[in-house]
Amino acid sequence: MATAWDGAWTAGQWVSNRRGEGRDGQQRRARLTAAQRERVDALPYGAVALDPDAALDALEAEVARQRQQDPGWRMPKSHVMATAWDGAWTAGQWVSNRRGEGRDGQQRRARLTAAQRERVDALPYGTVALDLDAALDALEAEVKRQRQQDPGWRMPKSH
Repeated sequence: MATAWDGAWTAGQWVSNRRGEGRDGQQRRARLTAAQRERVDALPYGAVALDPDAALDALEAEVARQRQQDPGWRMPKSHVMATAWDGAWTAGQWVSNRRGEGRDGQQRRARLTAAQRERVDALPYGTVALDLDAALDALEAEVKRQRQQDPGWRMPKSH
């Protein structure tokens, strides 16, 4: 933000540095007077924690809306949607962050209730896993069809 002392002052970083996170933050915070600490603490800083049930309600409504147009629709990780709390909420990323196998995903998932985990798991997310037998059945049928026209037909990579 523009101030009298800096045309591009990183105010959020300045507040973060005085909220006491880490050793440096604690040292900066210690240099503030009690009144200054109260003023820093009173600033509306940081993201509001998103209620998982509100997020899941919005996600389920989005799935219903998308499935009216495409009954097989699945939410990609890149899916962005407008919500009451964010005009461009990265919904697919939110789901991914609670279904992931990694440490962060498991920690986020652990903060959900059992009912919330069930709701997350029920969302049609990501790509459909390919049924290998169904894929082979389709390929064998295509070979049979093609070889009726050309007995020596071989499937090209571009097919």
